[in-house]
Amino acid sequence: METKTICLPGDLLKGVSYRTMMEDVDEPTAIRQLLRLGVIWYAVNLYSIGKITLSEAAELSNVSLRKMLDILEEHGVTGNVTMKQQIKAIEYARNL
Repeated sequence: METKTICLPGDLLKGVSYRTMMEDVDEPTAIRQLLRLGVIWYAVNLYSIGKITLSEAAELSNVSLRKMLDILEEHGVTGNVTMKQQIKAIEYARNL
């Protein structure tokens, strides 16, 4: 694990303090948990607008592909594969 020093504005510190109280964790743990949630949200957002693939979203979130699919479903995000891409994949599979 690498150590970084950052300055947090009051509104973020309020969220960190709230999590420490609600989850009964120390401040560094709360910050790590909230950062992880933020990274997952970021990956979900990038995937939903087609900027990254499912595999890239899973890697960025540090979860398995199966878990990433579950996360996307929880966020109401459907696949970002076009019909043309699906047809091409089916045609490719038929030619194997």
